[in-house]
Amino acid sequence: MSDFESSLSTSERIDLVRARVERRKKAVAGKRRKRSLPSAVVTSPTKELDALVLGNSLVGYGDNISIENMAIIENLITMSKLEANYEVPGNKDPKAWYHAFTKCLEDLGCFVPDKGYTKYSATSLKVAMDNVMVDIVRAAVEAAKAAIPGAAVLSAVTNSTLDALKKEPEAINLLNIGAKSAEGVRLSTIPCEQMSNGIILVAIAAVDHQGGGNDGGVLFVDWKTSSLDIFHGKSFVTFNPARYAEIRADIEEYLGEHRKEILVKRFRRRK
Repeated sequence: MSDFESSLSTSERIDLVRARVERRKKAVAGKRRKRSLPSAVVTSPTKELDALVLGNSLVGYGDNISIENMAIIENLITMSKLEANYEVPGNKDPKAWYHAFTKCLEDLGCFVPDKGYTKYSATSLKVAMDNVMVDIVRAAVEAAKAAIPGAAVLSAVTNSTLDALKKEPEAINLLNIGAKSAEGVRLSTIPCEQMSNGIILVAIAAVDHQGGGNDGGVLFVDWKTSSLDIFHGKSFVTFNPARYAEIRADIEEYLGEHRKEILVKRFRRRK
């Protein structure tokens, strides 16, 4: 599994994380912080509440991932999203945002082998947005399956997380708030699982859609894509949680200042 771990040394990762922390400190120094929306739920993850809305992302956990590793991946994703929001503000360049997001994941010690960003081609002229998300996640999973045993389970996690979301009006509403607008929206479904050797495996699917209107109702669940140009980034990501302790303090310092910039709502994936 060493081929699917970050090549950064401990000292390199610590330096990169601390540089990000210091840069954000300087950015807010002397400025009055804007009041951010409070998190809907601030509790730690549990096996029962094993899916969550994290800003404009939907995260779902597989059956094997530990609660500790749920917390680790949430912190990695949250910091990477916040850094991407900071580096590419205003919802104006989803491609640049996606690359900033994956670059931060790499700085934190994740292995991200593919950061491609291309136009999405649907096999049907009229498909639901959630099916598009499943297709894109499946493509990310396919990239991992040949090399990583057990990767196929992420497709099932994606399906069950989307199905559970449709039964949670409050979670859908928070996802709408996180997405904010129709043009250039970055929506991500992020299924996560823990492999038998302890490595965390994640599929990343980022989408922006432009033009047209919306033929359905609720964002992400009912939208149809026949009149939209859809672009996407997809990859699989791995992380060895044994390496997290080295950067935990710096990440938690960062998140202590900025976590509430991202809305959180936990819900039950297994219905």
